[in-house]
Amino acid sequence: MSKPVINYDYLSKRIPYKYAIPVAVAKRAEALKEYAKAYVTTPDGNLISMAFKELQEGYIRIKNEEILKILLPEVK
Repeated sequence: MSKPVINYDYLSKRIPYKYAIPVAVAKRAEALKEYAKAYVTTPDGNLISMAFKELQEGYIRIKNEEILKILLPEVK
């Protein structure tokens, strides 16, 4: 078995929005399936793995990330 392609803990620290990561990865994987050129390759060739790796390495980013900041709860 090969080593994991992504580090979700690193991603969740970098992008602290609960649902933004899976949505961004799903949209990117759909784009890869339809028409987009992949920036990275993975040993298994899985589109989801490629999308996660692209997000982790900074090849893609979430649009309007500053708008998502209002969704973070204020913990006192």
